[in-house]
Amino acid sequence: MADSAAPNQIWHGRLAYDGTRFHGWQIQPQVRTVQGELTRRLRLLFNCDHLRVSGTSRTDAGVHALEQHFSFADPAPGRFSEERLTFQLRRWLPDDILLRDLVLERDDFHARHSAEGKAYTYTVCRQEAPSPFEAAYVWACTHAIDLASIRAAASCLTGTHDFTALSAAGKQEVETPVKTIHRLDVMARGEHLYFNVVGTSFLYKMVRSIVGYLLLNVGRDRDWSPDKTGALLESKCRGADVQTAPPQGLFLAKVFFDANAWREYRPVLPPQAGEETLKR
Repeated sequence: MADSAAPNQIWHGRLAYDGTRFHGWQIQPQVRTVQGELTRRLRLLFNCDHLRVSGTSRTDAGVHALEQHFSFADPAPGRFSEERLTFQLRRWLPDDILLRDLVLERDDFHARHSAEGKAYTYTVCRQEAPSPFEAAYVWACTHAIDLASIRAAASCLTGTHDFTALSAAGKQEVETPVKTIHRLDVMARGEHLYFNVVGTSFLYKMVRSIVGYLLLNVGRDRDWSPDKTGALLESKCRGADVQTAPPQGLFLAKVFFDANAWREYRPVLPPQAGEETLKR
């Protein structure tokens, strides 16, 4: 029997996906996107051409998600129970998208506006030739680096700053370039480096720009000092030497709907974690 739902009832779901064959999250004409695949199937299930899906993060082409959240208003209250809609949607989604769960939420819930923060993990492989089973999920970067300087610079980037110099927003209008990074951990595990970035919100390509800056600028600069990173932030200008790390190493790892939940967050370490998450 279907659940009884109010007219404004909201569905809230969690997804994991392999971003390799997607042109990002957001619907775009003539290309394959995660939001597009999800919306098309939900419209068929509900027989509703105007159903709209909102996501927490607009991940870029090639970027993966271990935990993306989405929401949409129920166009036919009472038609589906949580169990039935979850089962049906899982069967209909393509193999590179996994529906983790789907529940009915309070009527003021919104996947993007209700979120209090996000965590991203960027994976770097230090081998010249990564395994073919992980090449689509790492950045192969083998030049010599100063890991101590990278970690010191990461510490300089935590807190609240204007991150214009470490984004690729260009002429895009943003509400504010001032963002708060709660944690920026750099973890070394064997041949892999993991950049775990936890914050309230992020500018366009901000995480990938931070990783590119830390690896290609700080990591190779024998004369790096905290003053250089401070001066970069204060300049509010992205220089030609700040490069954006490629998309395949980036994972949306966690979304927080409690302002303090990030304090208990334990970073996940893809690609192994991603492989496990995407198993059905």
